[in-house]
Amino acid sequence: MEGQIRFKKESKDQEFQAELYRRVNAYFAENNLSKTANHQAILKAILLSLFYLGLTVSMYFAPTIAYYYLINGLLGMLTIFVALNIAHDAAHNVFSSRRGVNDLLLYTFDILGASGYMWRLKHVHSHHPHVNIPNMDGDIKQSQLVRIFPDAPFLRLHKYQYLYMPVLYLFYTLVWLLFRDFKDYIRTHISGKPEITHPPIEYVKLVIGKLFFFGRMVVLPMIILPYSGWQILIGFIIFHFCASLTVAMALISAHIGEDSVYPAPDADGNMEYSWIRHQIITTCDFGTQSKLLTHLFGGFNHHIIHHLCPNICHIHYPPLTAVLKQTCQEYEMPYQSNPTLLDAMLSHLRFLKIRSRQGIKVDYIEM
Repeated sequence: MEGQIRFKKESKDQEFQAELYRRVNAYFAENNLSKTANHQAILKAILLSLFYLGLTVSMYFAPTIAYYYLINGLLGMLTIFVALNIAHDAAHNVFSSRRGVNDLLLYTFDILGASGYMWRLKHVHSHHPHVNIPNMDGDIKQSQLVRIFPDAPFLRLHKYQYLYMPVLYLFYTLVWLLFRDFKDYIRTHISGKPEITHPPIEYVKLVIGKLFFFGRMVVLPMIILPYSGWQILIGFIIFHFCASLTVAMALISAHIGEDSVYPAPDADGNMEYSWIRHQIITTCDFGTQSKLLTHLFGGFNHHIIHHLCPNICHIHYPPLTAVLKQTCQEYEMPYQSNPTLLDAMLSHLRFLKIRSRQGIKVDYIEM
């Protein structure tokens, strides 16, 4: 798909891009730093993994059902923190300078119930090259239940999407676990890699990963713990509710807010903006002053610099965001950021409200 769209050539934007990358590279050269994970990132990854392992083991010894539910809720949130801090960087081959290490760490997704192979395909080859481009960004448009793009068909139910979508977000990871990965494997087209043929071994890994996840999260608790099957399933649902809300906060805050734009190519595949301007205007930072948020979300809140420099580990994002903001100011390049995570979430809810009103005067499309 990358070959089918052409970003505009703008000399001023090219100057900005060259200067930004010169300053980014100078930061690493002057501080004698590698662009991959440093000791802090590695230590954080180890601690998060040990914490996850510890919680998982303690789940099998839950003395009360309330404790079991609490552990599932914490595990749900921690699942996303582990994925964003380890697997996300591994997918971009920036956790380690060795490709084999990154490939190994990508299996973190499989341990957590998702397909690392498919996630890398969709995120790296679909989302990043085509961020917020209607029907090309595989991370944005997932269902007709929500109206995101301004020219998308307007269904009757969209009038209420700002009310029901926050509820549906609770099921995001559960749907991913049970349906989304399988659907993506069946499809032969992924934006960025049309008519792809998945290696047979990846289907085996997909099934093994799902079985392993269900085994440790559902089957083993039913065997080991003295609680009923439906109580175990409630814990499993709590796990997914907490995981879903956590990942939703990261994903929607970066690309789906009231000021988000969704530029589309013309009939010849020409985009309205340059590549770097497109990346900046379609992405939004949030809560960049919060060290806690930055560490837990694996730098996802510094999302603009991530899209401009996906070849750099998230641990370096805070100082690079400062470089980005200064360069944007000097070159009059737009920079969007919500001061807190709450502001970003409220912006998303306002976005859903805006899209629930647009198109009301046109003919409805029945479900």
